[in-house]
Amino acid sequence: MATRWLSWYQRALRDHPFRTNVASGAIVMLMGDTIAQSIELQEKRNKQSTGQHMRTVRRSPLEGYDPARAAVMTSWSAVGDVPINLMLFSLINRAMQPFGIPPVASFPQSLLKGLCFFIPGVVVRMPCFIFYVTACEHVVQNVKERRPLTYDWVECMGTIGDKMHANLLTIFDRGAQLWVPVNTMTFYAIPVLYRPLTLSCVTVGWMAYLSYLQHFEEEEDGDIVSA
Repeated sequence: MATRWLSWYQRALRDHPFRTNVASGAIVMLMGDTIAQSIELQEKRNKQSTGQHMRTVRRSPLEGYDPARAAVMTSWSAVGDVPINLMLFSLINRAMQPFGIPPVASFPQSLLKGLCFFIPGVVVRMPCFIFYVTACEHVVQNVKERRPLTYDWVECMGTIGDKMHANLLTIFDRGAQLWVPVNTMTFYAIPVLYRPLTLSCVTVGWMAYLSYLQHFEEEEDGDIVSA
């Protein structure tokens, strides 16, 4: 069964690379955001359980799940992450062709490719990610509260600036610790056909981290906690 599914996925990547990568990226981001939301909800309940006179009831682990947030995060994969990724991969591959670095490279060559894929990817994608998600969630909140879409846009721009100032260096640092080794080993040890799937598996955890970091300060008080 697993072999049949992998063969189907490889054919889809070969025949419809853009659509398959967009669909894969959206699924990965949805999984990552769901993990992040479940962690955040549990942390809130744990904090509430230490308060005074809290009423305790049994709740689903995902009660309080925000589907609008999940939709915004998932849309980022289709609108930004996958197109930017594919463009950067294509540009870097073309730039490396004159140096004679093959798809199956030596370890030093794989390290060079891993660095080349990481640096522009993070520098370009992460500011776009923070801007897109923060702006879209601001618009969604305006829609929920029946306000004009551009209501309080100056405050939204300030929030974007604050998030970039607070999070970008952390994302660069954590991203380097994760993606440089992952990219290097992927280029060095993983067959070409299996690389997208390998990276997608690692990306689930990375997307969960990004979603958690993006929404870290957005906490609400409540009086019902999980048993």
